[in-house]
Amino acid sequence: MWIIFQLLWDPFFLLGLLLATIYYYFTATFDFWAKKNVPFRKPIIFFGNFKELLLFRKSQPEGILEIYNWFKNEDYFGVFRVRTPSLIIKNPELIKDVFVKDFANFSNRGIPINNTDPLMGNLFNLEGEKWKGLKSKLTPAFSPSKIKGMFYLLEECAGQLEKIIINVTKENESIVDTRVLAANYTIDVIGTCAFGIQTNAINSKDCEFKTMARKLSKSSLKTSIWRMLRPAMPTLFKILGVQMIDPEVTKFFKSVVSQVIKQRENQELKRHDFMDLLIELKNKGTLEADNKGKENHDDEQLTKKIELDEDTITAQAFVFFVAGYDTSANVISFCLHELALNSEIQEITRRDILDTLEKYDGKLTYDAIQEMKYLDMVVSETLRKYPLSPLLSRKCEGPYKIPGTEIELPAGMRVIIPIYGLHHDANNYPDPEIFDPERFNEENKKKRHPFVYLPFGDGPRGCIGQRFAYLQTKMGIITFLRNHRVELCEKSAIPLIFSRRNYMTSSEKGIWLKIVSITN
Repeated sequence: MWIIFQLLWDPFFLLGLLLATIYYYFTATFDFWAKKNVPFRKPIIFFGNFKELLLFRKSQPEGILEIYNWFKNEDYFGVFRVRTPSLIIKNPELIKDVFVKDFANFSNRGIPINNTDPLMGNLFNLEGEKWKGLKSKLTPAFSPSKIKGMFYLLEECAGQLEKIIINVTKENESIVDTRVLAANYTIDVIGTCAFGIQTNAINSKDCEFKTMARKLSKSSLKTSIWRMLRPAMPTLFKILGVQMIDPEVTKFFKSVVSQVIKQRENQELKRHDFMDLLIELKNKGTLEADNKGKENHDDEQLTKKIELDEDTITAQAFVFFVAGYDTSANVISFCLHELALNSEIQEITRRDILDTLEKYDGKLTYDAIQEMKYLDMVVSETLRKYPLSPLLSRKCEGPYKIPGTEIELPAGMRVIIPIYGLHHDANNYPDPEIFDPERFNEENKKKRHPFVYLPFGDGPRGCIGQRFAYLQTKMGIITFLRNHRVELCEKSAIPLIFSRRNYMTSSEKGIWLKIVSITN
């Protein structure tokens, strides 16, 4: 007993005990996949299998592709995020099971959040009945008829972008960062459609929405690390109360939404934008014209339970801003980069745009854009080569047996779908680094399993704003190409270098191209 007492006061013994405890904590789970006879690669203490990503040595797309190729002939395999086991699924039928067939057991993303920030209570993060009820309320707001009603707003923003492009080509030096131009355009679009505010991001350097966008894009090292760690260490994340959003950003969006709601309700203004729809949902509880006959009784009951107060509206407008401006700007600029590299494809795309517009007497309309089939193929191929998110994940809500096996996943297990890997797998897309829009002609699409193309996810938890994203992206590309061509220049990065700090697929140093007028 005396010996034990002495040991407890020995600093070297205590240090050894502490190190042993830490070692045990971080390695105790490392036999998880071995016990289940699931293929896995030996993890490293403190990092699991994600060392290169956690240390920001590789970008998310590069890291995910490398991990995807560890087991080329396996339908799935195990990995460890720090100490937490997760399953990576490669087989498209299994992915379909997770996203659609067995959705009831994979209805949540499993991304931990701290509820002290009202902006986190958005459709992307919510789980369970709250998510289902809110989705039922919001889905009609993204119907083709509602989006078509906002077309005039996108047209105004595209007109401002075109003026900037024309001014650029009049100057001796027409080399620009198309990523910046595209981002200014998409900020204007989201500002006017989600918040009912003409942000004038294209023309103004002092636009507050641009300032907030920069704060969100250039997250601190602490935020970047926690974005990687929180799925692996959710308990610690919640105990520490980590805030992922700058308080100044939260204050700004709450203030903007509050002012807009008061203005709309006091003056009875109608712009037919998303804010109008959210306010209508707040006051009436539903968008009746688009909802008739579409909801079952359970969904109706859930919808009635979900109240759209000001904080809830702010959270939805915020996530629409975050998901809408950055991702679409990336797609537009990635697309222009590929068209500059492939001048023949660029010319076919422009011909498709001009020929379609000729049918509509030169006027760009919602219906005209839907007819531009080759442009649609070009955008689809851009999203294939540069998917918005390199991976998606779902959480097992209860024990789940992998179909056709005896392997059972426990409740709480995260399943990872490696989007970037699927999109760059030569078995799915021969010569995956080649930009080829013909992959998305009708014949080739029919030959390919639909669940190897997932730029917006799929199933009930797929992106609710997909239609709007396609529309604003296509309008941006049309605006660049209608009267101009894009060319490579001395500042163009070939190959592109992806950002290592950004969780989404984005360029590290912008996308610089030369814009040349073809109307003179």
